[in-house]
Amino acid sequence: MPLLFRRHLPVVYRQPPLFGVWHIVEEEDFFRQQLHLTAAEEADLRRYKGFRRIEWLAVRYLLHLLTGNGERWALDKDAFAKPFFSNYNGLHCSLSHSKGLVGALLADVPGGCDLQVLTEKMPRLAPRFLHQEEVAFLQTFTAEVQFDLQHVFWTAKESLYKAYGLKALDFRQHLRIEPFDWSAGSGETTGWVGKQPYQLHFEKPVPRLAIPTFVWAVCLKG
Repeated sequence: MPLLFRRHLPVVYRQPPLFGVWHIVEEEDFFRQQLHLTAAEEADLRRYKGFRRIEWLAVRYLLHLLTGNGERWALDKDAFAKPFFSNYNGLHCSLSHSKGLVGALLADVPGGCDLQVLTEKMPRLAPRFLHQEEVAFLQTFTAEVQFDLQHVFWTAKESLYKAYGLKALDFRQHLRIEPFDWSAGSGETTGWVGKQPYQLHFEKPVPRLAIPTFVWAVCLKG
């Protein structure tokens, strides 16, 4: 089973937040047999074509595994496309996908998750989402490390965007990441959406055979 990992994040909450990543090698039928979708979910799935359908199914199956339930909790979306459990039970979730990998977060506080397979175009995109103070922080590292950290900042800000749940955010100005230690390929710090702080956790997992190299980030409302 291509569950790469699921882990509790090192923060103190009533229920420790749980984050997992799945590498998709299955066909659509595998996930269809595991999931019992509501009519609303079936309608949402029809919006997607090709491999995007498998990602849609796989990330919901992963979230189901994280809950540890025998019966799956159905998902709905709010007006801003943020997923939530249809029979709201006090738990929050967040979903992400990138080139055959999917990630899911389960927590009892609002949060967001994101993962990104490393892409050569990231240095060209970075000026669109990095504040000048964040650029100055990156410039203290070698070019190779900067490439990785550009992905860290992207996933961190995407997770903040998802946690906030509303639109009309400027990634450079409204979403800010405080400096952090990156000595072991992982780290944690404080991220901000305006004046609202979030705890951020991120990592570049050790590369594994046949698994795309990627970075993930999770944020949790402070």
